[in-house]
Amino acid sequence: MIGDPLFTHLSKSLRTRPGDLLIFNDDRGRRYHTTIQQITKQVIYANVRSIQESSPSSTPPITLAQALLKGEKMAWVIQKATELGVHTIAPLVTERIIPRVSPIHAAKFKERWDRIALEAAQQSERWSVPTILPIQTFQEFLKRETGGIPIMLAEREENVSLSKIILPSEIQGGITVFIGPEGGWTKEERQAAQSLNVVFATLGKGILRAETASLASLAILQARLNYL
Repeated sequence: MIGDPLFTHLSKSLRTRPGDLLIFNDDRGRRYHTTIQQITKQVIYANVRSIQESSPSSTPPITLAQALLKGEKMAWVIQKATELGVHTIAPLVTERIIPRVSPIHAAKFKERWDRIALEAAQQSERWSVPTILPIQTFQEFLKRETGGIPIMLAEREENVSLSKIILPSEIQGGITVFIGPEGGWTKEERQAAQSLNVVFATLGKGILRAETASLASLAILQARLNYL
């Protein structure tokens, strides 16, 4: 039996009908292959045809530490990052971000972002939904971030390209990629990252928009990790 909020999405947006085949995941790593039997005004009834168990992930988790973007750009990045298999998304308040978010708005944003990530995970048939952390400052996230490989994308840096940066065969703790706002990172933010041994990398000679850099970075890393 399927109720809201998934019911509304399936019945109104996708116009699901009896006889349709649908796949559902739970939070225990199981995937249910079902056939829709009946649709009422409030719930959908489906028969489970088979259950599939998830296999352990062979790629290290990637965290996208994304400076807040204006308008719908942040929601768009969350949707596409989910499709690209990101594990965690950390929305960051940096010095040069354009949107200023109050605590009340922050809670509403996160609720909407969680819903977008869920729908994107369902659409792309992911086994899990990425975790979206509460909005926090860049400095707060730096203090909490431990282990793994932290990489900061910065334009005009005389450093190795992300496509050529050395990645060990076994990555403990995953990879965190920092993407700045439209105005870029400040000198102080770069120094703070450097003091914690964050690796600097570029995406080439051109200057990309923040939302483009986010997805390009994830695509490069996932291709190198054989996720794509």
